[in-house]
Amino acid sequence: PTGAGKTLLLETIQGFHQLDNGEILLDGTDITMLPQQQRRIAYVPQNPVFPPRSTVNQILSYGTDSVYSDAQKILDGITDMMHLKPHLERTVVTLSGGEKRKLALARALIQQPRVLLLDEPLNNLDIISQKSLRDEIQMIHRYLDLTTIHVTHNQTEALTMADKLAVIREGQLRATGTVEQVYSNPMDEYAARFFGYRNIYPVEEYQHGEPYTKANIGEIILRTSHVPDMNQEKIAVHGAEIILHRKTPVNTGDNLFQGTVKEIITTGPITYITTDIGEDIILTMGRRAVKASNLHKDERIWVQFSTDAVKPIRS
Repeated sequence: PTGAGKTLLLETIQGFHQLDNGEILLDGTDITMLPQQQRRIAYVPQNPVFPPRSTVNQILSYGTDSVYSDAQKILDGITDMMHLKPHLERTVVTLSGGEKRKLALARALIQQPRVLLLDEPLNNLDIISQKSLRDEIQMIHRYLDLTTIHVTHNQTEALTMADKLAVIREGQLRATGTVEQVYSNPMDEYAARFFGYRNIYPVEEYQHGEPYTKANIGEIILRTSHVPDMNQEKIAVHGAEIILHRKTPVNTGDNLFQGTVKEIITTGPITYITTDIGEDIILTMGRRAVKASNLHKDERIWVQFSTDAVKPIRS
């Protein structure tokens, strides 16, 4: 969220701020005290600022001749890769927000960095510009094999673009790992909600046993194949893990409950179905599938989800 420390973290890695304690390692080398200009780390801010009357070519070329003997070759390579050649003579004032972000990204790449830092590069862009720039960033990462730290507060952006994820809150890393690790096993309620877990319940009591643990959440008891620790006071179930049945299913294992549909809300391609099974539980389905099923409010249905889908989490 705003104020979590995301931008401060990037600026510190770049060298804008000194650490109070700890160290910054790059490929195993301590760069904590290394001057900013020697780190070879490029930083692209969320709102890049350029002289409005300068051309794209002037922005990209500025200062490169004195640094790189093959500056023109580097410039040609970047502008070709990012499809900027047709825009080299355009002035900054004529560029859209997405095009300015693209220019800032190209300017960063011309520095030939070892690490690229991106501060919410897709934020506040229209959907078409977001997709275009997202594709560019992913292409650059694959083509240049460039380590990139990409800051975002957008769940979909994080899940679709990352190889590894870190969740930061109040200046602390709350979770790190691969996309699968962090998404499938959120450490706490904040991480769970960030990744779309809407079904989060306080646990009144755990009953440990084999092959699963029972979690009493009030009106119902959920079964989980995970072994909770003493600090995991809540249970989370992602709506995408829940299966809806119109009739009693043949396989009655796992977690199976009958309930009444309370609410059906469609947001874009996704529909959220709230069902009263003693506690409210929200499952997600594709909009077309719900429309085809003719599901309606107050209908009696069955919901089912695996014991693995029930995740013990911390508050």
